[in-house]
Amino acid sequence: MNMFKAFKLKSWVFAALVLATTMLACDSKDDAKPDQSKVEGKWKLESISGGFAGNGYTADWNYLEMNANKTYRRLQNDTLRYQGTYELQEKDGKTYIDFKVGATPSNSPFEDQDKEVAFDKDKLILSDPCCDLYQYEFSKAKN
Repeated sequence: MNMFKAFKLKSWVFAALVLATTMLACDSKDDAKPDQSKVEGKWKLESISGGFAGNGYTADWNYLEMNANKTYRRLQNDTLRYQGTYELQEKDGKTYIDFKVGATPSNSPFEDQDKEVAFDKDKLILSDPCCDLYQYEFSKAKN
């Protein structure tokens, strides 16, 4: 009987250690909310690089407008080309943006996958983390 109690106690201690380790292993950064205000506004497309040949592609739009209500519009000057919603996510210390195109279908790879978000001074850089590896570079538009 004494041996059974010792085994039961060891099992309970082991379970408590596993639970504590699991709770400590969870990184609170994964649940952090990125600063949406940094991406809001109208951005002028400066360049697209990457792709299979590394030359990017010619876009049929030249402005990206991202709003506080998590909607975006891709414009050719002032003409609406595409619109939809976006969601920012923080993962492994990096910020990603997921674009969901609305009713207007797009044949460009822009919405194909989440993009890593980075800033270089006054530039916004959106990069595909996989596959075609397109990189979009924007400057803040002057209104």
